[in-house]
Amino acid sequence: MRQELRTALWILGAMCLIVLLGTIGYVLIESWSVLDSLYMTVTTIFTVGFGEIHPLSTGGRVFTVILIFLGVGTILYGIGALVEWVVEGQLSGVFRRRVVKRQVEALEGHYIICGYGRVGEAVARQLAAHKAKFVVIDNDPDSLLQAENDGCLSVRGDASSDEVLEAAGVRKAKGLISAVGSDAGNIFVVLSARVLNPGLMIVARAGSDDAVSKLQRAGADQVVSPYGIGGKRMATLMLKPLVSDYLEVVTGGGELAFVVEEFELQGDCCMIGHSIGALEVRRRTGATILAVRRAATGAFDTNPVPDTVLNPGDRIIAIGTPGEIAGLEQMIGAPRTDRAPAREATGLEAPGPA
Repeated sequence: MRQELRTALWILGAMCLIVLLGTIGYVLIESWSVLDSLYMTVTTIFTVGFGEIHPLSTGGRVFTVILIFLGVGTILYGIGALVEWVVEGQLSGVFRRRVVKRQVEALEGHYIICGYGRVGEAVARQLAAHKAKFVVIDNDPDSLLQAENDGCLSVRGDASSDEVLEAAGVRKAKGLISAVGSDAGNIFVVLSARVLNPGLMIVARAGSDDAVSKLQRAGADQVVSPYGIGGKRMATLMLKPLVSDYLEVVTGGGELAFVVEEFELQGDCCMIGHSIGALEVRRRTGATILAVRRAATGAFDTNPVPDTVLNPGDRIIAIGTPGEIAGLEQMIGAPRTDRAPAREATGLEAPGPA
């Protein structure tokens, strides 16, 4: 837009300069009045077809020819630039929308961010940092422009509309974050998304305490109050600064970034049937298992002992640096064997008798 504006100002300035030079030229060459010279210059530049107001001398005719070339050339250049700006803008917008539509349709297991305000933008940065696929929905042109400038796939429209959610691929999405500006808007978004995809993970923003229960009843799996979290964080900074610094480190805000990650143990995972102590996760990967969620009961074991045996479908929560978590992920992805091989082969030992 700035480039087009500079071009338009340049063309306008050139036209004003030509009119000024033409007026001065006729005054000096033909000794006409300023008004007659201005009139002759304008009719010559815009080729309106009026006759000469006074007979022209040879010098006046040569000057008129030069003025025609300069004026008509500048006008044609301006018209061409205007047409190019309009056509290119329309075509680029159409092509861009088509490209984005195809990219969104190809997504699967992605996340949807409803609302690209301060909260939505912060969520997008975190998802991008984790290299997660996501789509932004917003009906504000400025917010969409900001999302596009940030490199986000975006869909324009009301996030509570079924059609807009469908366009964002809600049926194939893994999760949805509702962060529109009002609690009522978030409730409608959650209701619409839950109907379209009953298995969707939904996290919603609540602006007030009263909205928390309503959003949960509407179908949100988790409800977050940014103001409540901010207040708790500020109080922790004041009352327990060391704890706050530690949390800053383990959540990635400090110099040494730790990652808290969750993994599900599938049926062919080599860790199934072994105890945490026998696996020696910390020695082998550097990561630490913080908790285990049992698939059978859904209960959390927040401080698993080394004798804890892992079963199919269990989820483990671990903490470590990105490299340590990557090592744990590689360890979890190793296939399970029917018999317990020697330590030299796999580094695993079969759990001893209870």
